[in-house]
Amino acid sequence: MKILEAIHLKRDRLLFIIPMVSIFVFWEATSRIFLGGNVPPPSEVIAALLSCLSEPNFLIGVLRTFLNLSTGIILALFTAVPVALATGLREKTDTVVTPLIMLAGSLPDLALLPLFVYFLGPGDTAAILMSSICAFFPIYFTVRGGVKAIPAEYFHVSRIFGRGHVDTFRKMILPAISPYIISGLRISFDFVWEIVLGIEIFAGVSGIGFFIDKMIRADSPRIEYAFAGVMLIGCIAVATDRLLFGLLESKIRRWA
Repeated sequence: MKILEAIHLKRDRLLFIIPMVSIFVFWEATSRIFLGGNVPPPSEVIAALLSCLSEPNFLIGVLRTFLNLSTGIILALFTAVPVALATGLREKTDTVVTPLIMLAGSLPDLALLPLFVYFLGPGDTAAILMSSICAFFPIYFTVRGGVKAIPAEYFHVSRIFGRGHVDTFRKMILPAISPYIISGLRISFDFVWEIVLGIEIFAGVSGIGFFIDKMIRADSPRIEYAFAGVMLIGCIAVATDRLLFGLLESKIRRWA
């Protein structure tokens, strides 16, 4: 069994690596043969990225972006889950609250961005708060759907056996909604990137977004460095999804 699991693991890794290598080969060939160097080939982008990673100021900016994004998502998690539980378990509460949340979620995030920067100033506070608001909606609707997916019979059986609210939540509701929480975090993590980068570009806040904008707007644009910033964002997103959310998902499956 262990040998088969190792074979399947290697196969899954190959299925992930082969398309990535194919894309880079196609990009390299297209850039050098057809685009005449107007779009930097991946070899130059990777070299630029390695150069950036040796600069302490760049690494501090990357860490700042990631911390702002992560802090906003964590705040959204601790606000969205309780509200989703309340609306998912109570039909009347859902009827009143969810339409208001849908209305708030329909507002264009990028249009609100200048207002947040104006009132809160160009700094980490605006980035964290805006990230938290944007992450709230995917987490809320995903977890709310998970709560509503729990069969009503489960609650009936829990009452028959005299389970209290805390015991019911810990042993039944939480295991049932945990996969939905991970899904909501996954969606929000991908979605919030554009908001954090937008604030950095709009307000000139130090981070990956500011770095990309600076490289493009320079007197002599360094496009390969701008692409390097974009590539780093992709690497962070993939690593977070595979290592963090993938690990949490596998553990939750065994627990739930």
